[in-house]
Amino acid sequence: MLHRIIFLAFLITTTIACKQKQTTVDSSSSSSKLLLSASGINSFKNSDNAIVIHATEDLESQVKEILKESVIIPQPVDAGGGYSHEKHKRNYSDLYRVAISYNVNPTVQKLAFVKEMFTGYAAMYPTLGMHPKAKENHPGGKLYWQGLNEAVTLFYMIQAYDMTREFMTDEERTKIETDLLRPMATFLSVDSYDVFNKIHNHGTWSVAAVGMTGMVLGDDDMIDRSIYGSNKDGETGFIAQLDHLFSSDGFYSEGPYYHRYAILPFIAFAEAIENNRPDVKIFEHRDGILRKAVTTLLQLTDEQGRFYPINDAIKSKTWESDEVVFATNIAYKQYKDASLLPVIKMMNKISLTDAGVIAANAITDNTEDFYERPSMFIADGVEGNSGGLSLMRSPQKTAGQLQAVLKFSTQGMGHGHFDRLSLSVYDHGNEIIPDYGAARFLNIETKRGGRYLPENKTYAQHTIAHSAVVLDEKSQYKGNVKYSEEHVSQLVKNDMSNDRLQVTVATDTMAYKGTKLSRSITMINDSDISNRPFIIDLYHVDSSTGHQMDLNYPFFGDIIDTQFDYTRPANKTVLGKDNGYNHLEVLAKGSPLANHTNSQFTFLQAQRFYSITSVTNFDTELYITQTGANDPEFNLNLQRQYLIRQPSSIKNHTFVNIIEPHGFFNPIQETVTFPKSVFSDLSHEKQGDYDIVSFKVGEETYLYTLSQKRDQQTNHTITYNGKSISWDGPHQLIKL
Repeated sequence: MLHRIIFLAFLITTTIACKQKQTTVDSSSSSSKLLLSASGINSFKNSDNAIVIHATEDLESQVKEILKESVIIPQPVDAGGGYSHEKHKRNYSDLYRVAISYNVNPTVQKLAFVKEMFTGYAAMYPTLGMHPKAKENHPGGKLYWQGLNEAVTLFYMIQAYDMTREFMTDEERTKIETDLLRPMATFLSVDSYDVFNKIHNHGTWSVAAVGMTGMVLGDDDMIDRSIYGSNKDGETGFIAQLDHLFSSDGFYSEGPYYHRYAILPFIAFAEAIENNRPDVKIFEHRDGILRKAVTTLLQLTDEQGRFYPINDAIKSKTWESDEVVFATNIAYKQYKDASLLPVIKMMNKISLTDAGVIAANAITDNTEDFYERPSMFIADGVEGNSGGLSLMRSPQKTAGQLQAVLKFSTQGMGHGHFDRLSLSVYDHGNEIIPDYGAARFLNIETKRGGRYLPENKTYAQHTIAHSAVVLDEKSQYKGNVKYSEEHVSQLVKNDMSNDRLQVTVATDTMAYKGTKLSRSITMINDSDISNRPFIIDLYHVDSSTGHQMDLNYPFFGDIIDTQFDYTRPANKTVLGKDNGYNHLEVLAKGSPLANHTNSQFTFLQAQRFYSITSVTNFDTELYITQTGANDPEFNLNLQRQYLIRQPSSIKNHTFVNIIEPHGFFNPIQETVTFPKSVFSDLSHEKQGDYDIVSFKVGEETYLYTLSQKRDQQTNHTITYNGKSISWDGPHQLIKL
């Protein structure tokens, strides 16, 4: 008996000694397969770089708080925003952070936390069926109501395991790999075969998570299926996603919000491929498409770094999100693109990866803390011939940048909206003429589990929620995703070579049957005319049949002045019956002033004045509307609209508008400067393929001429007021 006690004591002592020995393993010998190597760990430990030191100190502060709490792994019961949903998300995030922290500054408590989290999930996962809140006809998960979250969880878990597995016993590794990591990979790639092989951001997260798992576990089959698709023929999988989800200019088809979300699995998995399968040459693929994807994403932001809310976007995201931090760091490491360094410097944070340290060390005192956003056209479509986005920006040397976004990109798959040739305007980083974005309160459980709300389909996706033309109160492309995806808009011309005149002309012939829509946006920066840049907006409608035509300008701010007559309805009036019109309450209905050919609408936003000067006629109806009608759960954001309507059944019409920033209201000093528009006598006529716009500023008359033809003709001539006027180039602004 005594011998048995001594033997047991020896076993206990040996076990404790072994555990203690494991915690003192030199993390500089890390055999990581993914994003943080032994070299990277040493850099975090020994760096004197201020950004790196800040990153490690911030990590240790977070981990200190994490370790104060017990490990809790709840039974999955809640939809998005509910306790179990949010707790599982918090768990993988905590696990990832503690795993990195253990490598940089190892302690017994950190390793114990990692092991407890992994073994807890390994005990639970084999017992789970499909999540109880999974929706019919929607790819569900086990830990979450949708499988996408499952892939994100594995994406972070496998990185945490990669950084800590060598500090575990064989028995612990076998348990975690057999009961957790492999089953999750099987669920995502085999049980969820369609999602895994889908050309979509859900598919991207799945292939990245499974492929990285294969790299850590030494499973070549997992890796090959992730890179080349389940059939390993390249028709699906990561390579196919790179080929089909990004345009030739690196524009992501679902729009900037989902571009920001998807860039993380794209860039992280690419880095893992480069580290484990360098023969693939992933960062050279499609002429460096990942570099274009990152730089294009950064350009799709306003002056405050917020992503343009195109399609199903939620407006709170900025380029300081973790996904973009990862993307800029890895893109710099791989491409040594110095244009990324100002962004990284402005963020003042890095990813806890090898790439993060490399990017931080590249920043010097001479690195700019200003990111230049020049005007540019970003083509959509794999071959760059499926429309795109025109980003017109005033010179950044002016006070505050005026930005105009003309959107005529592809539908954007299931997250797209029906708004080709729509316009958004930003000034000094503020939305002036906004895109609605999505009707959704992300992860707020009381708002239908944080999912997209019914009003996303009944309002946000419809054309009326955007600054675009609507015919007969029916949305473009019949409000049908499949039909919309079959057709594209076209660029006619784009000229941003001169700051004084920037012009984009685009057309669409399929938004409405038998109708050609054409929109030209011109940004003019001429201090002789106005002390701020302004926009001339020409929207042509040419149809084989007559239509009611609406051009809607959503706006933020307070109504200051209306140079037209209007009445306020005595009772609540809704603008229409369907296609988003049913959600707009009519605040006022107006008509042009007698014997006036112009109407003007002025509003105040962010202490600055904005006017829309419009060519109108005796038929024109003017509406001021507001969201909120037929919205029983208060799901819609409060937003107002200025709508210009040509109600008679006409075949052809041109909406002519000048959008003008002017003046400033100082509430502290109680002063107002330039509160009124400088434009008057706005008129328009067509001469063949030429648009002729004239306007007055004070006593001076100006003529803007624009050729709508897609040609290289340099010399043009028109007749105006009986006089011949010639100019060089496709457009010109002439002082008469």
